[in-house]
Amino acid sequence: MKKFICLAGCMLLSAYALMAQEEGVIEKRSRIDRNKGIFIGLGPSFTLGKNIGDYSVGFNVEAGFQKRLNRVLSIGPSISYMYFQYDPEITTEEGGAYVGYGDPNNWRTTFTGVPNLNYDYGYVLNLEGGDLSLLSLAVNLKFNFVPIRDNSKISVYGFAKPFVTLAMRKEVNGSAVRYAYETYVDDQNTAQTNDDILYYNQGDDTWYPDGTSSTWGPDDYDALKSDTEITGGIFIGPGIEISPAKAVSFYVQAAFGYTFPITYVATRSYEPTVDSYFDEEFPMVKKGFPSVNLQFGVSFNF
Repeated sequence: MKKFICLAGCMLLSAYALMAQEEGVIEKRSRIDRNKGIFIGLGPSFTLGKNIGDYSVGFNVEAGFQKRLNRVLSIGPSISYMYFQYDPEITTEEGGAYVGYGDPNNWRTTFTGVPNLNYDYGYVLNLEGGDLSLLSLAVNLKFNFVPIRDNSKISVYGFAKPFVTLAMRKEVNGSAVRYAYETYVDDQNTAQTNDDILYYNQGDDTWYPDGTSSTWGPDDYDALKSDTEITGGIFIGPGIEISPAKAVSFYVQAAFGYTFPITYVATRSYEPTVDSYFDEEFPMVKKGFPSVNLQFGVSFNF
């Protein structure tokens, strides 16, 4: 029995020694010649989801440093800039009118001779400004799905980038023209309403300007002033890198991101009513800002 125990103990020690030797081989192989790199990338940016601001396609640029801890995991800091320009076509693509009922000034009463004349009316916007910029500091965590070697031709990876960002929005200036049903006086001096319907609705509808216009900006509403906020968020996504262990490598990646609530122009988040138009916060909202970046870049490895 004692001999068996001694033999078993020897076998266990031998197995442990072999495992230790193999681990040493693995540790040695986990290192590659070039385990540091400086990278820079750029590409288009898009808002992600419905009613996420009145913004057109933007752009992003990023630069950073990374160190390969082993053949699978890399880590390092980066700084990035993302920019979205306000797009007035998005504001007006669904009619752009904020509609109410009843003449608030009753200004047609004298003209028509009919008291308490009511009709549909609304305001059509013309906005400027509101561009959105995000300057971010991030920690990049990069995971290679297939461990890379000194002779690897291509690498497929996933990444996560938690970040702190400085969100900056330009001030918004605008003007609005008030539109209404056209009314006229017939031979019997009776106020009538034209057969045309507001173009805000369906078909070949027509609006008629009633001669009233207004301008407004930061002096009128605090919400329209330029704004700077500090917040955070995270980007995650996949990527492909060509010649990852060479002196120069190239990559393409898609980053799906979420920025914690910031303030930006989002007219489609409001109901198309006159009450919305006169809301002191209109056309701003403060909520999360999801986006997606496509990025093409180069890395200089050493």
